[in-house]
Amino acid sequence: MAVEQGRLSGVSRDPARSYEPVDDGDLARLARLADAECDQFFRRNRHLAHWRNRLRFAALGQGGANHYLRGERGIWDLDLLLLFAQHPDDDPKPYLRRSVRSWDWGPSKFGRCPYDPPGYTGRAVDVALWVIPDAAEPLDGLLVWLERRHTKNRGTPDVAHEPVVLVAPEPGRVVWDPPNVPPPAHKTTGHRSPAGVAPR
Repeated sequence: MAVEQGRLSGVSRDPARSYEPVDDGDLARLARLADAECDQFFRRNRHLAHWRNRLRFAALGQGGANHYLRGERGIWDLDLLLLFAQHPDDDPKPYLRRSVRSWDWGPSKFGRCPYDPPGYTGRAVDVALWVIPDAAEPLDGLLVWLERRHTKNRGTPDVAHEPVVLVAPEPGRVVWDPPNVPPPAHKTTGHRSPAGVAPR
């Protein structure tokens, strides 16, 4: 895609986004952040400790995954998905935690979103915990979950409407790349204060 005077194929570049590429080193750092988030989450929620060994995937999702694949969209933040397999005997609620938790990526090539509060020195990383169906082949459970969400949530922005790229295991493997990915939304609001700085 040709870049002409600050434009990408007729789409204006948003000065609040970073257009630097997401590389393998960034995926490795996201994997370390996944470990740190799990450590903190399960230390605070000891009654959910049995879920810890059900983490099947850590993945980059939404706009960051799209940018990783195509290098065009730019990064407002990075979305880290922690995907846990639900055993049939579990409580049927499809979540471990309802709210997204944000971390600070710290100073980097991605810069800082000007709309984030002063506590951020770099881009925000939004970490969401999701529950996917358990399956003999974990990827089958993930794909069933994404297909279901993609079909069910037509017209409403959803994680399944954008690519999903594994961070762990198999970093860089594209497991989901739906058609008709929506364009980035124009945003002018930032994130909550960060939970901490992503491990280097």
